[in-house]
Amino acid sequence: MRKFFLTVLIGFLVASCANKEKVAQTAEQKKQEEANLMEASRQWAKSVSPEEFFSFIAEDALMMPPDKPVIKGHEDMAKTLQEFQSLPGFKIAWEPQEAFVSKSGDLGYCVDRILVNFDGKDGNIVNLFEKGVSIWKKNDKGEWKMAVDIWNVDPTITSIYKY
Repeated sequence: MRKFFLTVLIGFLVASCANKEKVAQTAEQKKQEEANLMEASRQWAKSVSPEEFFSFIAEDALMMPPDKPVIKGHEDMAKTLQEFQSLPGFKIAWEPQEAFVSKSGDLGYCVDRILVNFDGKDGNIVNLFEKGVSIWKKNDKGEWKMAVDIWNVDPTITSIYKY
């Protein structure tokens, strides 16, 4: 019985190690996936229509905007975005600064810098520089989809480009 148990345990350990090797990416694959994730975030930032914007977001994604409760799903996100866009002169731009992808290659995050502009009550343009983190996961088709997005104002930032 002891020999049987030991054989089963060794078999399980070997299978477990072999499975990890299949799942883990090489350093080159990881670097390429990080570049792919950066590009997905850049393309998301260039979205011009609501359809295009939401095509980068998972259906059950969460957004955590400043001074608002957590928002879940496309419908509630669309309402919040309409609020933002109703501000006179509203514009938003962001640039991912770096990306990290898990060893398995199906989960990652981007650190972003964001610039929000809108017309102030005094007629001057308000510029808010912000920092953010977006967590991304791959869907069944192998496409990166934003799963969680959180951001807030950072008065120390003066540009959205590489720091």
